[in-house]
Amino acid sequence: MSQSDRPVNVNVNNNFQLQYNEYKQTLESLQTKIIELGHDKDEHDIVIKTLEKTENGRKCYRMVGGALVESNVETTKPILETKRKNLDDTINKMKEELVKVATEFEKWKKDNKIQVVKQ
Repeated sequence: MSQSDRPVNVNVNNNFQLQYNEYKQTLESLQTKIIELGHDKDEHDIVIKTLEKTENGRKCYRMVGGALVESNVETTKPILETKRKNLDDTINKMKEELVKVATEFEKWKKDNKIQVVKQ
């Protein structure tokens, strides 16, 4: 191997490493966000379940942009149910994206003959 071939080879390896790290970071951030949104959805479920046992005219508070807003159960419950449904839809879309990126990552590793060496 000549001296001129070495920088190109190192550069290609660096590009593979950068691409690999980018895939890993994307997968990790998607997983973290899915878990976070799942916890938010669980909290919404608990509050909705609690409000179902409560009379509609009863006073309650909810957080809106960092401020507590006074309302009643009748107006708050539909808002929470809509938010929970939106969270559920977002989680499902993110899970689809996670599967898509993971499949793309595996294909990229196979196409480029990438083998992970554990230390």
